[in-house]
Parts: sequence; structure tokens; C-alpha cells
Amino acid sequence: MAADLARRIGTAQPRATAQPGETAQPGVTAQPGVTAQPGVAPRPGGTARPGSGANDRRSVPRAVERITVPVWVHIIRDHALGLPDAAVSRQIAVLNTAYSGGYGGADTGVRFELKGITHTDNRSWFRDPLGYEEPMKKKLRVGGPETLNLYIAQLSRLVLGYSTYPYWYDDEPVLDGVVIDWRSVPGGPLRDFARGFTAVHEIGHWLGLLHTFENGCKAPGDSVDDTPAEAYPTNGCPSKKDTCPAPGGDPTHNFMDYAQDRCMREFTAGQGVRVHQMWDAYRRPAPQGADAGLQKAAAAGLHGVAADAADSTGGPTGTTGTTNGIMNDPVPSLAAQGPEGPADDIQGDEESSGGTGR
Repeated sequence: MAADLARRIGTAQPRATAQPGETAQPGVTAQPGVTAQPGVAPRPGGTARPGSGANDRRSVPRAVERITVPVWVHIIRDHALGLPDAAVSRQIAVLNTAYSGGYGGADTGVRFELKGITHTDNRSWFRDPLGYEEPMKKKLRVGGPETLNLYIAQLSRLVLGYSTYPYWYDDEPVLDGVVIDWRSVPGGPLRDFARGFTAVHEIGHWLGLLHTFENGCKAPGDSVDDTPAEAYPTNGCPSKKDTCPAPGGDPTHNFMDYAQDRCMREFTAGQGVRVHQMWDAYRRPAPQGADAGLQKAAAAGLHGVAADAADSTGGPTGTTGTTNGIMNDPVPSLAAQGPEGPADDIQGDEESSGGTGR
């Protein structure tokens, strides 16, 4: 899974902050001040396939102007400890504001529609969603590649969230989705990461975006033309940062960097293009009839791989279900933060995050 195990990418390992000169693993966001673990390799396919970036100008199916992502939220709790339902609507609102350019930057054309909420009381899953990732997702996941399954539990102090990449879906569809720490939602107790931008970041990975510091100062960077190269992740919220000789200061306000929530506010137009390309190739629901073969062939031509989309099998729209957790043996995992709401409806001890990164 993606290496940004916490704050932002496909299935990643806890999002960590890389040391200067090191490239952080994609897909995982680490807690502020935590350094990315060197030597942790992403799963095969953990980097974007050739031609998957916004630079690819070959003929592909025209990207839809609006992508509406169906969302199922899975709340994992330890009895009274965990996310209250009232916080879910605030998180969805933050996602829609961020991806529409409401905080700044470009409108990506992506919107999110809540389809349902499940509730699971399972101490093991709540305390260690990475270690129990496979049984948890096998029990709870619904829908096809186009359905965002957002699991909300409690991660370690080193991780804020993690996600899978869209091009991993065919190999491991049951693991597809995003996991975030419940304390990072809008109004949560993580002081520097309490605007809901951990989910914005991680879902960016789920949609196919890489960290802005991907590959450091070397091409192809994050495979997006309009995000300046960045040698290493942003810590805190610096007034200025320019780590590469190429033109343009570091994109410290970009949602795909590791800055604190107060510093984040934008996606670029190029990132929006990449999201649409990835959606067309890997997440768009499979069309019926003869058009399915044409779409698959076009996606394969763009990305060098087949892009079959699984059938959607989600639960009833707009319903809330309750699921009992099942204890299972730990499963080792390589997969892997808007408007602030009242913090008093978030249960748990207040934590102050010190340094940087997700």
C-alpha cells in the first residue's frame, strides 16, 4: 500500500515526514514531527504507472466534468470511545469544500455523497486498524471501485491516516479504501490537525494523487505540471519554503503536502486533471454493453494496464447500519487531516500535535 501511511494517498503506510533529501513513501500520513521510516518499500505498483500523470497528452475518453463519489463511513469504536455520528456530516462538508476549491485553489470537479454509516464496537480494530486491516475490511467494505469506504478508528501516535491507490484495486479490491484517526475530523482534539484535512489528503491518494514532494527535485516529481518540485515534506506552516532549483516555491499550501491543517487550502488544476484520468482508468463504474470493451482498451492504452471496474454492490442508500466486530488474528499490513465544529462532541483526551506532517 502507499507509503504515506497517514495523511495522504492510496493504501499507504503511516504518513511520515521524510528527512531532507529523502523521498517519503506515498500514501501514509504520519503524526507531526515523525520522520518517514526509511527502507519501507511500497507494494508492487506503489508508484504511478507510466502515463498516469497529467502530462500524458494521448487521446483518452473525455474526463467527466463532475465526479460524484458515493461514500460509506465505517465508525469503529471501543465502547464509548470513538467518533460520534454528528461529526460525519462535518467531515463530508469539508471534503466537498476542499475539492470544489472553496478554501482556495482549483475546483477538481469531485464531490462526495454520503450513502450510509456503519457502527462496529471492536476494541482490537479500534486500537489497531492497521494490524487488523484485512478482517476489518472484509467484514465492512461495500461497493465497487467507485465507492469510497472511509474507516474511522484510532491510529498510533505516529500515524494520522492511510489509503490505497486506485491502481491496486484489481489485485486487492477488499483492501480498497481510506482509514483516518477519528481525532483528526473537524473539531477533533488534535490541535494542529483538527480541520478534517487528513481525510482530504488521504482521499487524494485514493483518487490517484501523489505527494507534492514525490521524487524530491527529480522528474517526474508527482506527475503533475503545476505543482512545483519539492525536495522534502513541509513541517508546520512556514511562511516561505523553496527547496528545489526549479522555478516556483514549494507548494506548502497544497493538500498533498504534510503541513499542518491551518496551512493547507488548495489543489491545483493539474491535480484535478490527474484525478479525472485516474477515475476514468480505474474507478469509473463499468459501462454496460459494447462500450465497456472500448473504455477498457482506452484506459489500457493510457496507463499500460487493464482498467476493469468491478460491479457496485453497495448497501441501501441513505441508511445507517450496525455491524458487530469480529475478533481475528492480527494481519500484518503494509498499507497503509474546514470549518471547525465543537470539540466537546469528540470523546477522548485532548492531544496537542507538536511538529509537522500527517
